[in-house]
Amino acid sequence: MKKYLTLVKVLLINSFGFSVLRTKARHNPLEYLKPLAVGALMVIAFAPVIFLYVDILNRGYDLLAPIGLQWTILTLGLVLVSTIIFYFGIFYVINAFYYSGNNEFILALPVQAWQVLGARFTQVLFYEYLTELPLLAPPLLVFGLKSNASILYWIYALLGYLLVPLVPLALASVMALVVMRFTNLARRKDLFRILGGVLVIFLAVGLQVVMQKSGPNVMDAAYLQDLLTHPDSLIHVLSRYFPSIRWLALALAYSSTLGAGLNFLAFSAFSIIAVGLCWLVGEKLYYRGLVGSGEVTRRKRKYTGAYSRLLKASPVLLAYLQKEIRLLLRTPTYFMNCVLSIFLIPIFLFIPFFLQTRSEAGPLPWEALGQNPHFTIILLAVLSGIAIFLAGSNSITSTSLSREGKHFFVSKFIPLPYRKQIQAKLLSGLIFGVLGNLLILSVAAFLLKLNLSLIGLCFIVMLVAIIPMQEVGLLIDLYHPKLDWDQEQKAVKQNLNSILALLLAVLLAAGLFFILIKWIHSLILAVLFMLAYNGIFALGFYLVLMTKGIAQYRRLEG
Repeated sequence: MKKYLTLVKVLLINSFGFSVLRTKARHNPLEYLKPLAVGALMVIAFAPVIFLYVDILNRGYDLLAPIGLQWTILTLGLVLVSTIIFYFGIFYVINAFYYSGNNEFILALPVQAWQVLGARFTQVLFYEYLTELPLLAPPLLVFGLKSNASILYWIYALLGYLLVPLVPLALASVMALVVMRFTNLARRKDLFRILGGVLVIFLAVGLQVVMQKSGPNVMDAAYLQDLLTHPDSLIHVLSRYFPSIRWLALALAYSSTLGAGLNFLAFSAFSIIAVGLCWLVGEKLYYRGLVGSGEVTRRKRKYTGAYSRLLKASPVLLAYLQKEIRLLLRTPTYFMNCVLSIFLIPIFLFIPFFLQTRSEAGPLPWEALGQNPHFTIILLAVLSGIAIFLAGSNSITSTSLSREGKHFFVSKFIPLPYRKQIQAKLLSGLIFGVLGNLLILSVAAFLLKLNLSLIGLCFIVMLVAIIPMQEVGLLIDLYHPKLDWDQEQKAVKQNLNSILALLLAVLLAAGLFFILIKWIHSLILAVLFMLAYNGIFALGFYLVLMTKGIAQYRRLEG
């Protein structure tokens, strides 16, 4: 246990950058203020969203209290948090367990596999606590304060907050351990590890599909009436994806009863057993999947006529663009964190709509929205907001220089002007952004039965919307590149540039959505405003890139 705790301490210090911060602060004490400033910016940026979330919870409580269903906000919060932790946990687990640059050093230590796995698991768990905070704390606080809950409720709530991530994270870890164990057998390890990571995620999606299809049809009126007349059954329905949640939900809803204590003990025992089983599986599989993960194989290649044609010269801008795209696609860490999220987030958003069963009464409720003129403005605003959010969160341009790391000096020698290099990095982000837009728009068109003219209009608006976010991400990385790193994960996962780009994306999307909904009620005016709003930002940021950005690029290299 002592070795496990020591490993946890070392990994947390390394992952959060405490030692680096302490070293920098010796020369400049103001370095301590940077994390605080970023934290303050995040609070300011997400404050409107949190206030809206709290307001919805308050109104939901007041609406449901007269019929005795006020605890529904707790159950929904627990299900939401568990689902997000499960899916995001897959990314965290694969990156922390397999793509960390210090794995080779840890393998040489006199520690057992479960100790290493447990330390990695705990490292990811701390990240999940941060993810959990803005999602679960509000419903716990709203329910507790509005119901004048007893001290037992607050004890269960605090302990439950610490235990909730264990089951979804253990499930994500087991899936990753099993799949990644067998992706280390091939000579092309990077390719198979990327495919393994994708397979884990699709297995998770498949699991959700199976569970949803095996459940009842929530669109059935008789079924809904039965839920309202038997309140406790609603807890079981909402928590069927993570059955252990029902025990915590019942413990919180009836915290003053003896049954609440028994339910909480059952939830705690189940969570601990899940972690124990995960570590037991890791004891058998983790080292086998980890050994050799950092090796590079060399093959003798027979140069054929087809291969020789690949060696022909390409236009310099196209060649540099191909280099950027290949780096993103061939490096597992970059692919999982920068590229894959563009396609997975839309899939996760739309899966619940696909899984609903059509009733005999007619079409699904949202199918008629696409034909409603008053809904079109909201649709354009929502699709633009999703596109802006994805462009700001994918980290392609906001880590484009950082990903080069210590090899950045090569840019001084290649015969390509700085302007072309910046344009190529920008184009790489735009290409993946357009592909993400096409996926979002295709799914929305299928669900909402959109006509071709509206699809084309949405595509143009979304295309213009992603340009400024790609540009501002590149600007941030130009002025604050993270070039000194010893593992690829630090270039993207521990890079504040990604967070700053995401914050700006939230602000830009929120401003656009607020103005549209508040003051614009004409479709033509809405389209013109969105094109002008995003177009002005795009033009302004591009001019800055081509002037100040080039000058900053030159200073970085000199």
